[in-house]
Amino acid sequence: MPNRPTDSELGLNAGVKDSRTLLPNRDSFYYDVKPLLEKADAGELSLVLLVIDIEGVDFILRTFGPVERDMAIREVGRRIQDAAEEETTPYHINQGRFAVLLQNGSFMHATHQAEALADILREPFNVAGISYHLDAFVGISHYPNHADSLAELVRTGVFACHQATTLESRYATYDRAIDEEERYRFRLMLDLEQALEDESGIRLAYQPQVSLQTGACVGVEALCRWEHPSKGAIPPGQFLPFVEQSPLMMPLTEDILGIGLRDLNRWQKQGFEGSMAINLSSALFRRSDMLERLLDQFRYANMPMEQIHFEVTETGIMDQPKRAVNTLSEIRERGSQIAVDDFGTGHSSLAYLADLPIDIIKIDMYFVQNLEKPWGRAIVSAAATLADQLGLVSVAEGIEDEYQLNQCRELGVTIGQGFYIGRPMFREAFEGWLGI
Repeated sequence: MPNRPTDSELGLNAGVKDSRTLLPNRDSFYYDVKPLLEKADAGELSLVLLVIDIEGVDFILRTFGPVERDMAIREVGRRIQDAAEEETTPYHINQGRFAVLLQNGSFMHATHQAEALADILREPFNVAGISYHLDAFVGISHYPNHADSLAELVRTGVFACHQATTLESRYATYDRAIDEEERYRFRLMLDLEQALEDESGIRLAYQPQVSLQTGACVGVEALCRWEHPSKGAIPPGQFLPFVEQSPLMMPLTEDILGIGLRDLNRWQKQGFEGSMAINLSSALFRRSDMLERLLDQFRYANMPMEQIHFEVTETGIMDQPKRAVNTLSEIRERGSQIAVDDFGTGHSSLAYLADLPIDIIKIDMYFVQNLEKPWGRAIVSAAATLADQLGLVSVAEGIEDEYQLNQCRELGVTIGQGFYIGRPMFREAFEGWLGI
């Protein structure tokens, strides 16, 4: 059996310090902590790891330069050392990350130490004569309650630090339930990636859209559904928000558009003349190849773009305004119409509406479902009138009863959509509902 590499061979050497802060570095941290864990395993002590992340250091580098950045990091190290308790060694792990290890401390004690560190680090720094604030977040992890190895102690400490950053809190203690939920989502993303590669499991549910004047079905909205091979139906809310933050959003959108075009082609051959709405995530506007990849789906299907409407949210457009407007304009020039989803809930409704390349506004269901209240009626009426004045089509979302449908018709809304009209249905059920 081969000999295990020594600590020195692994680069884990005692006494190695960072040249800027003069604090022990990452290698020293691992060298020092290893024997402490052995004592903890023997029941001789317990350990609490504080991981400290500093945000804003790169901004100093970009704005002032490397000398000022190093001075700020040096000051961070000095403050951490001043705030750390006696016989406690702070470590400088990398550029903006530090660590402090507490021995035999309670959770309350660790919390107080984390508060002290966060407070002293949020006091202004002098950068080139300018008072500048850095953001500091502290993660707390306990050995052996939160971890059973050195690697796991570090991971859970970093995870807790990320929790603090996400919550915009000064500090956070490792939460196993949140960790397990994130790991579950990560595994789902791997499974979804496989489903996209295999072209299996992704289905579309279609919700009818009808003319409020004639009652005829004039379109459908395509809604993504995922049938997991072992977990069954995964609700969209459990995977779509996380897919939007991943590279999978583009291939998923391609899959949705491809399926939708195939089904729409099938229905057109049976006499259906309506359109289909496909949602576009704001994350897609960050991609330079978005338009070309969407166009590829139309080429593969050998179908024109006129009967596809792409839906975007107001906030989605404003997230990348210039790129979004340019891309949507190009899509529109090629024949597809553009709908603004959840109209009335964003900050840009009136200020930007006339300048956006859109054809349809979808009135948010919150207002439709409050039509019995004066303010709900006023907002739906104003949205319908505004759409008419601008030459746009108005769609009321979330119609759940006859009263809401009749009110929307009286107020001049063009199209209705909601459970009262028809729930989202898979292709076979929708074809039965449509009678084709």
